[in-house]
Amino acid sequence: MHRLVRAIPLIALAAFFTSAIVATASPITPQEQKLIRAAKKEGAVTLLNPLFSDGTATKMGPAFIKRYGLGSDFKFQNVRKRTGDVIGTARAEMKAGKYSFDTFVVINPGFFAAATKRGYFSKLDLGQWKYHVKAVERAGQYHHYPEVPVVLAYTFQPVWNTACPGMKDVKVASYWDTVRPEFKGKTIVSRIPVSTSYTLTTLGMQESGFDLFGFWKKLKATDPVVEARTEPKMQMLIACERGMDMWNMAGRVFQNVKKKPSLAKVLRVGSYKEGQVMLGNQAAVPKGAPHPNAGKLFLDFLLSKEGADIFVGGEAVYTFREGYTAPAHVRPYLLDLSKTKLLGLKDWLGASKKVKGIRGKWKNQFK
Repeated sequence: MHRLVRAIPLIALAAFFTSAIVATASPITPQEQKLIRAAKKEGAVTLLNPLFSDGTATKMGPAFIKRYGLGSDFKFQNVRKRTGDVIGTARAEMKAGKYSFDTFVVINPGFFAAATKRGYFSKLDLGQWKYHVKAVERAGQYHHYPEVPVVLAYTFQPVWNTACPGMKDVKVASYWDTVRPEFKGKTIVSRIPVSTSYTLTTLGMQESGFDLFGFWKKLKATDPVVEARTEPKMQMLIACERGMDMWNMAGRVFQNVKKKPSLAKVLRVGSYKEGQVMLGNQAAVPKGAPHPNAGKLFLDFLLSKEGADIFVGGEAVYTFREGYTAPAHVRPYLLDLSKTKLLGLKDWLGASKKVKGIRGKWKNQFK
């Protein structure tokens, strides 16, 4: 059934998240059990996504194989591309009718809605979905189950390096804190036209009543560097090529601190009092995928506690699984949603009609 849920009051949403703090096990459901034999026979699964790092993927494959007893010969492949390229690949392969992947995870409600309407996706019967649907709908996220569930979410936050010149005592609690005159030559602006997630965050801010164009004018005055992907932006911060990135991810900070623990002393992650836009990522298995049963089983894995432990613990992102507690090592990097103003879009599909316009205005401002 198609579900397009309007965002609920923030207090109610925060209460939901904070009430779901008791971790539960993920027994294998009858639906998963039905898929195991066919998935094992298929012998492989390929995931296309913009998020999972190599470190996360190296844990994810073995855990998936172990949970379902798929055997040592089973192959797992993680193909990571930026958000726009994931959609581009999926769209091109749908048109060609030949797929290089079995399942994919990315945020783009308009794309998933159109593709579902045209019959491109297999119907799913996911045993673990029942532990997510309530939270997904309370959070006002777009899904189109049984073809398109939501498997995870993230949000963009300000990140800065206190070791860079002029950044030692910086504190960020508002968008306007990132565009102060003293930050001229120190800022990074996200390349909105190439990213669905950046664009939807922009539309979410605009819908909330934020003075987007006034902010862009001040941001342009800081002489920002324009960059698309979060990891290259993190490396700019670490190298002090720039000191402030208004939109990065806590997970990127977490991953870089893990590689170089001394960075924990200088990298800072904030949040915006104006609100944080939560970005639920949709998933699907295309009809004609080379390993469809393995693809379906893998989505159930992502919805399980075991799957969530790996991607939450590896990427510092969010699962909508009820009763879930994040691994202790990553909790400091996750927002306390009970104390965070959460923003969404009242109409995710309607927002897709505004994409071209808002991207055009960004290009005019930052050309």
